[in-house]
Amino acid sequence: MIARRTRLAAVAAALAAALALTACSGGDAGGTTTAEGIVVDGTAVMAAEVEGPFGEAPTSVAVPPIAAFGADIERRTVIEGEGAPIAASDTVAINAQMHDVETGQVAQPYGYIGMNVALDDPSFAPAIANSLIGVPDGSRLVIAVPEGQVVTTAEGAAPALLMVLDVVTANPGSAAEGEPAEATTTAEYVTVSSEPGAQPEIEVHPAAPFDEPGTQHTDAVIVGAGPVVEDGDLVTVQYTGLLLEDGSEFDSSWTRGGTPASFPTDRVVTGFANALVGQTVGSRVVTVFSGDLGYGEQGSGSGIPGNATLIFVVDIVATL
Repeated sequence: MIARRTRLAAVAAALAAALALTACSGGDAGGTTTAEGIVVDGTAVMAAEVEGPFGEAPTSVAVPPIAAFGADIERRTVIEGEGAPIAASDTVAINAQMHDVETGQVAQPYGYIGMNVALDDPSFAPAIANSLIGVPDGSRLVIAVPEGQVVTTAEGAAPALLMVLDVVTANPGSAAEGEPAEATTTAEYVTVSSEPGAQPEIEVHPAAPFDEPGTQHTDAVIVGAGPVVEDGDLVTVQYTGLLLEDGSEFDSSWTRGGTPASFPTDRVVTGFANALVGQTVGSRVVTVFSGDLGYGEQGSGSGIPGNATLIFVVDIVATL
């Protein structure tokens, strides 16, 4: 058992790093086969049972027997999203949970895989990329991966895996798409454009940092019609961070090429989380908050001094 657990730990680490799978062909898995070589509704995935809502860890997973697995990777859509079909050129954010089929053990607990990935990036796993093509944005999938199809470590080939994937698109240039609204509490400190679908224009009105700890002002200058962001959700956002004191920018997804970032709301600074939880997907949120709700006395890197009052302009693209 010790050796088995060691191998599973190594496999889980590799999966979390890159989900590095390779495709193979052959075998009779039932179902139909896509142009990318993925079997849809094959024997193994149809034998799997997954309970629980999209965007949350499955409440239960019944793993099919190893005998149900063929030689091909299989896919089944458990919860169908309402978005457009995912294309081979899309960038996606993925929450995943993985099970060792032989033991039924969880090889990787549910969570963000640690990066947003372009499906046409040759360094990303072809089999996973191919499994997502054509599936509606916002779907939950069950993927059956035959034994030995994971790029392995010195501990040996990976076991057969059953994967539960929640997927949303996170394409470069994505922006808030809701209805424009008027800023009230933040207008004194920063002016932000509210044109849907466009990168925000931002003008900071420099002021002294907030003296009162716990001070925060937040407005939605575009109000989206999508799902509400919950505490602990994985959010996909475009954002710009600036210092109130002089208006200097210290971080921005737009500056880095316009590819959205994804992260759980319970793993960011308090002020950022406060601003997003309760907002809706499609919104542009403007928030200004005191240093104790940000990076405190220590600051962060060279761009954020201690006790700095921060401004964030955030377009909420998706949530998981």
